Amino acid sequence: MQDSFEKIISEIVKTSRDMWSKGWAEANAGNISLRLRPEIAQDKTTFQPRSDWVALDMKFPNLAKERFLITGTGMYLRNIEISPANNVGVIELDDSGGQYRLLWGYESGCDPTSELSSHLEAQAVRKRVTDGTDRAVIHTHSPNLTALTYALDLDTLRISKLLWEMHTECIIIFPEGVEFVPWMLPGSLELAEATAKGLEKRRVILWQFHGILATGNNLDAAFGLIDTAEKAAGIYLKAASAGPISNKLSTEQLQALARRFALKPDPSILNTRI
Repeated sequence: MQDSFEKIISEIVKTSRDMWSKGWAEANAGNISLRLRPEIAQDKTTFQPRSDWVALDMKFPNLAKERFLITGTGMYLRNIEISPANNVGVIELDDSGGQYRLLWGYESGCDPTSELSSHLEAQAVRKRVTDGTDRAVIHTHSPNLTALTYALDLDTLRISKLLWEMHTECIIIFPEGVEFVPWMLPGSLELAEATAKGLEKRRVILWQFHGILATGNNLDAAFGLIDTAEKAAGIYLKAASAGPISNKLSTEQLQALARRFALKPDPSILNTRI
């Protein structure tokens, strides 16, 4: 059991290091959560109650008794590899999904990320719509995608089609597209609820003027979604800085990719003109 938890810690160390090295996590920006598998979560040697129950802003019944590895509020992602137990923690939700308590970590005295509501909303939705397959949620400040929210008038259809057109891999990696959420106060229930609504259909959410959130069955999968979208945004910005963009993937080429890889891309995105 302990070896399994150590492997999970090594994965969050790698993910946080990659996010920092890519310039996605300035200062204490960015946060990560992972719903632990039962064989890891039930390790009674490692996990023992270390705090009183703390009330959440809302209840998450389908996350009752679940345990999560979550980064701490105010913590720098680049410091996770130096001291995981200071910068991340494991919490469990109670029988109602309305309270949490600490089982491991946060030895620096911090609390779970300020985006805890958004993470738990995301975890609850993706657990339901994927029959429990999705377990990882990553939020970060990817600069190219964020820049697009300042430079262009965007909505879900426009940002999705733009990314598909600028990089062949995008329609393959996220055929359902990217959900665009207009600016809302970070850490608010309003943002958490808008994010959860988008995650009913999509795994990637772009928060205007803020950053991106992605989900996956593990940390690599969620990271890969962000990395692909961020690269496509960077390609767009480089091409646009060289002059008017004269060439991009056509709808016909996107349809050919969909056939080649047996995909079912969102037709409303395919039919969007930008």
